[in-house]
Amino acid sequence: MSITPKGTGIPELYRLYRTGKLIVNRQYQRKLVWTKEEKASLVESVLLDYPIPLILLGEIKPTDGDSAFEIIDGMQRLNALFGFIENQFAVNGAFFDVRQHPYANELLLKGVFKSVNLEQYQLLEPEQCVKFLEYQLAVTIYQPKHPNEIENIFNRINSSGKHLSPQEVRQAGVTSRFSNLVRSLASEIRGDVSREVLPLTDMPAISIDAKSIDLGYGVRAEDTIWCKQAIMRISDLRDSDDEQFLADVILSIALGSPFAASKSKFDNYYGKGDVDKSDEIDVALARYGENNLGEDIKRVLSWIQTAITTVAGTDQKNFLSKTLNPKAKGNTVKEPFYSLFMAFYDLIIKNSKEPFEFYEIFHALDDLASKIKMSSTITERNRVNNIGLTKGLIENYFKSSTNTTRSSGSYALDFVNYLRRSRVESPNYDFKQGLYTLNSSNRRFDEEAFEKILQNLAAMANLGKGKKGYIFIGVSDNEKHTERIENLDGIIAPRVDPFGIVGLEREAQLRSTTLDDYILLISRKIRESYLPEVLKTRVNTSLTPITYERHTVLMLEASAGTEPVWYKDKLYIRDGHEKKPQEVSGDRIAAVYSLFK
Repeated sequence: MSITPKGTGIPELYRLYRTGKLIVNRQYQRKLVWTKEEKASLVESVLLDYPIPLILLGEIKPTDGDSAFEIIDGMQRLNALFGFIENQFAVNGAFFDVRQHPYANELLLKGVFKSVNLEQYQLLEPEQCVKFLEYQLAVTIYQPKHPNEIENIFNRINSSGKHLSPQEVRQAGVTSRFSNLVRSLASEIRGDVSREVLPLTDMPAISIDAKSIDLGYGVRAEDTIWCKQAIMRISDLRDSDDEQFLADVILSIALGSPFAASKSKFDNYYGKGDVDKSDEIDVALARYGENNLGEDIKRVLSWIQTAITTVAGTDQKNFLSKTLNPKAKGNTVKEPFYSLFMAFYDLIIKNSKEPFEFYEIFHALDDLASKIKMSSTITERNRVNNIGLTKGLIENYFKSSTNTTRSSGSYALDFVNYLRRSRVESPNYDFKQGLYTLNSSNRRFDEEAFEKILQNLAAMANLGKGKKGYIFIGVSDNEKHTERIENLDGIIAPRVDPFGIVGLEREAQLRSTTLDDYILLISRKIRESYLPEVLKTRVNTSLTPITYERHTVLMLEASAGTEPVWYKDKLYIRDGHEKKPQEVSGDRIAAVYSLFK
């Protein structure tokens, strides 16, 4: 089979991009990481007619419809070229004139993307725009015979890449139990969780941004626990040091003793070092259960975040680093945080306890960095002693846990992931500020709003076999509504852009009842509704209160069964980015039923 590169124009690739035909597999692809300067440099090379590296795509042929193309090599370059077309950055002070590209201009007029004001900014000369669009990229389209061939090729290309960090080199192309757990857990904690395979158009929404680089991406580094608490720097996060930290923790837990972290030892457990120990960690994970281990780590981290929120309130920035090492002076607190995390893990998971004296815990942890032994070489013995010392400082402020299930506070991390994920999977998510009207002179329970919730539950149960949808009551997705609620109910709502977490405590107060009784009322109204019995049961048995920064949100989960559900003799679906459930009829009914085959 010939795989000789062919010249492909930028407009042709851009059309594939905007029609969702350029695909990214997050199982082995890294995030979008290029800065604006790096992107501008590539575009400048194109304008100077310099050659740029080959783009390698793997053809995916569906049973019906047009082929899609998985990006094996060239994701950062393609994102840069398309970003320039859509005015995300300038080159030598000039933006691309979108009007010179008919298809892009059509999308702009439809509101698919936003451009700069073309009348106010310096634009590339028309002949330069044409030169850019006529540039021929060297593109090779590979037609794999087996599903794992693309993964193997990616591994060979990227495993020794010059621009990859050590952790990115380890993860590149590896799909073991261990690497998959590290990758998925890191995404959940950062807040860029998504489905594994998605179009390149969705990658900006789940890539890391920062105030200092301002790429317009969906995940702000400063909002993650890693950077907000100075556990690591923004540059560390962009180099996947959070994945290395989680690999460290996973190895420590799964292997039964603190990991003597070093580059060579990490490489060994990824199967890329002098001694291949990848089987050893995969067997250990199979014994523990990687899902169980992931849930345990998230549970511990959620408790740490709850403790920080309780003590620091809204002034959380660098709270942990200032506590663990008051003399840090800009240095990170990675190793003290490792000792803290593992001490919490021992107490919460191994000893079935939970923290209750949060202020005393942080008082005991004051200047932990000066009490534990830290050196450039990490040894198992030092870490055992450090964890033991940390545990001894705080264990008096933990009590035996009587909860057999997760507490509402320990869902906080998952909750943020749901909010982030809704950006690229909008049909699966819906948000309601609450069930009371926002009319200051007539605050009443809104039966129409509740009816919409019931319709949405039915629509989400029709997403297709095995699919789930989520409705969050107590979350505003409209900043004006959030501000109005703050004024009406006298609260301060934490933001997870663009959401305001307004909670349900305020509505329980309006009703002169307890929060538990208010949630019970919602459950009872679902049970007494006209939803099919099987769906009512699934929704009510999975009803989950989630506490986020002292505001309680109610999560309703609608899981699809083996066939579509009807509500009041109507069939509803969630269609694209439409917020309202859509009633279907005629031929579309058959299309819904086909989702359950």
